[in-house]
Order: sequence, then structure tokens, then C-alpha cells
Amino acid sequence: MTTTIIPAQQETINYTATLLSPFHHGAGNSGNTALLRTQDVAQPDGTVAQVPFLSAASIRHALRDRIAWHLVSTLDLRPPAVVWSKLGVDLLWTGGSVTSTGAEVDLGMARRVEEVFPALALFGYSAHSDIVSGTLRASDAILVCRENQWRIPGAPDTKPAAAWRGEEFGTRHDVASTPVATLLEQADTLLGSTVKTTQMIFDTQVLIAGASLSGQLALQHGATAAHRTVLGAALALWAPGGEALLGAKTAQGYGRAAIAGLPDTSADLAAWTAHIADRRDDILQLVEDLTR
Repeated sequence: MTTTIIPAQQETINYTATLLSPFHHGAGNSGNTALLRTQDVAQPDGTVAQVPFLSAASIRHALRDRIAWHLVSTLDLRPPAVVWSKLGVDLLWTGGSVTSTGAEVDLGMARRVEEVFPALALFGYSAHSDIVSGTLRASDAILVCRENQWRIPGAPDTKPAAAWRGEEFGTRHDVASTPVATLLEQADTLLGSTVKTTQMIFDTQVLIAGASLSGQLALQHGATAAHRTVLGAALALWAPGGEALLGAKTAQGYGRAAIAGLPDTSADLAAWTAHIADRRDDILQLVEDLTR
């Protein structure tokens, strides 16, 4: 891809995610309760409120994850054709790691990354002794609520954060009361012992469906046209049809959201797909060189 520097001050993408199902962003557990992550927000009257949010790190990871899986699926980079090292997987999905000492930046490698796989330069990465800052800037996605009204320009007077909070209950069933019990009896007979289990009830703190989160994405100093293309591709992959999955427990139906405010970036996705298809061997060699 052509490495063309674009103006440092970019138009910020302001988006809103309206929850179509309950949302959870974890802060650990208290007993059998999965806690909802919150941040302290100072109020105009001097008090401090604890308000649920979705971290910028979670959003950045989701975008990086979509680009990594798109690379694997587009180029069919699966065993036995391609076997990834742990360092290679870490580089693509989490930004890599520092594996050697030294203080000299490899400028030649940085230029090669920009030409061959600028997604790394967009999100930032670590390789050998280098830590390279990315050009993508993401904000936390904050709850549209009364406590955050002063942080969201043009936000209407709305409900307090507590009105958007809820709890979802679940049960981990004891299969001893089902036909599976016959298999357990056979296993106990063979093992000569009996393991007793019990049903467990658990609950998850959530934001309820209908709540909205407000966030921003922008490219900063040093961003190139290639970075803009990769970001556009990532957004198209993240929210196809205007819907995305946010936060934790998405495999259980949590976090489905309608995303408003994103530009149409289908052309960026097409351009990025063509680029990685054309540079397949170069990309594989780059990943190998960055992780050995």
C-alpha cells in the first residue's frame, strides 16, 4: 500500500451503540455474582458517581481481532498449510511482545511494516526490542445517562445510570436429575467412587437493553492513507449491517448493539482485502521476521 501521510488532525468518528440485549463488561466476581465494570465520574455538585462503561482497550481489541481473523480467513492461513507460532499469534491478536533487549529502533523494519501490513502500525505492536505506538485513538464508550451528560456534547437530559442497570440470573444445572445420570452411574461403578455435585445459581450485573453508549475513534499524528483504509476495513468487519457485539459473554447472547454514526467503509474493506491477497507471501515473511 502507498504510504501517504494524511493531515494530523482527523475528523473524529462519533458513534453511539444502542444495546439490543443486556451488556456485561466484567470487573471480577463477588461470590456467584459477575460484577459490572464502572468508572468514577465527578459531578458538577462535587460528588463522585460510579458509572458503567466499555473500555477503549476492549474496543481496540475487537477491531484488531476482526482484522486478524479476516487475514486468516482471506488467505486461508490454517493448518496444515500454515502453522503459527505463539509469538506470531500474539503479534496479530494482541500486539506482540518485547523479546530482546536493546535501544536501537529498526527503522527499516518499521518502513516494511508500513508497506506490507500497516494494520500493525495502526494498532501498535511490539517486536524484538521495539515498542511501536499505533496511530488509532479510541475513547471509552460511556453510558448516555444523567451523570455523563456534561461529558457528551448535545446529550439530552436523560435517566440516571442506575435506571439502566439490571441483573441477569442463570442456573448451572446438576445433570444427576436427567438421563445423563445413567452415564454417571456407570462411571462411578468403574471408578469405585461417587462424586456429588449440586445445582448452582449465578447472576450477572448488566446494562439493560435500550441503554446507549457513546464513543469516539480517530487517527492521530503520523497516520497514513493506509492506516485509514485498515481502520475502515476494521469498522466494516466490526459492525456488519450496523450491528456489533460488545463487552463480555457475547457467546451467551450478551452485548448485541446497533451502531450509529459510522461511515460507509465497504470500499476500504474491499481495498484491504485485495492488498493482503496480493501481498500474501510478504505478510507471512514479515510476521516470521518480527517473531523470530
